[in-house]
Amino acid sequence: MLSHNRKRTGTDFVEPDLPITPMLDMSFQLLAFFIMTFKPAPTEGQIALTLPKDEGGGTSTNISAIDENKPIHFIFRVEATKEGQIASINVTQEGSAAAATELKVGARKNEKGDPTIDLAQEFAAEMRERQAQAAREKKTGKATLEIGNKLLQGYVVQLVDAGVRNGFADISPVPVEKKDR
Repeated sequence: MLSHNRKRTGTDFVEPDLPITPMLDMSFQLLAFFIMTFKPAPTEGQIALTLPKDEGGGTSTNISAIDENKPIHFIFRVEATKEGQIASINVTQEGSAAAATELKVGARKNEKGDPTIDLAQEFAAEMRERQAQAAREKKTGKATLEIGNKLLQGYVVQLVDAGVRNGFADISPVPVEKKDR
């Protein structure tokens, strides 16, 4: 019989050759490509200023349809000029049949007895009156600032600050147009 007595011949250990330089070149090219073509999402235009209180627990409570402790909701519509300044401020109360009140420069007197000189001062005085109205009714006040599209951010901050200084803890600045909210 024929037998095969062949021995398998071993080979020497061959180390694989990994070309590192081309891989590094390609990774840096990809990195540069993604950095140059990255376009971040536009920033949010609305700042959420009020968040619900964390009551804890996780138990649900039944809230009646008519809540006696429901805050009084005041809506301040702030229109802007082409330059981004405050043009007019109209005040309404949600659910009230009363007509909107338009704030006018010089209609009130400040703490020193001088007529007010700008709408921001008129706004602060109106906020004081509305907060006092809510306190008389033993309720809290809630304010929504409907802001014109062209109003500069500095005025928005000034109006929100005036609201906080006059006792409103729940202030929500929103765009005038409902579709932009």
